[in-house]
Amino acid sequence: MFDLISISEAIKRSYDSEGLLVDVRSEEVFKKGHIPMAVNLPFEEIMNEKFDIEAIEKDFNIEKEQPVFLYCDTGSTSMLAAKKLDSVGIHAYSVVGGIMFYKGYLEKEKNDLWTMVRTS
Repeated sequence: MFDLISISEAIKRSYDSEGLLVDVRSEEVFKKGHIPMAVNLPFEEIMNEKFDIEAIEKDFNIEKEQPVFLYCDTGSTSMLAAKKLDSVGIHAYSVVGGIMFYKGYLEKEKNDLWTMVRTS
């Protein structure tokens, strides 16, 4: 069974290399602004029948034992993704409230340059 985690705890544990922070929103939304340190693994990709966990582990340099902290906009999509990852043996956490509960800086892509913007 997947677990729930607060956004602050997920960021802290990710920063301390105790897991991987994963944004499950679409690539387009991810590029418009995401939490620093987060990688993008869209929900549609996770839910795809051809989802290849070994390829994901290799792409993001994670091991099956390493937890992943999933966030979306509100927390509902990340719960579904966490359930799916848990079913294939990944210890997944869903961030309660999603990025809406995050009050820090967001990285965003603009003209192929990464910049920092403040969320309100």
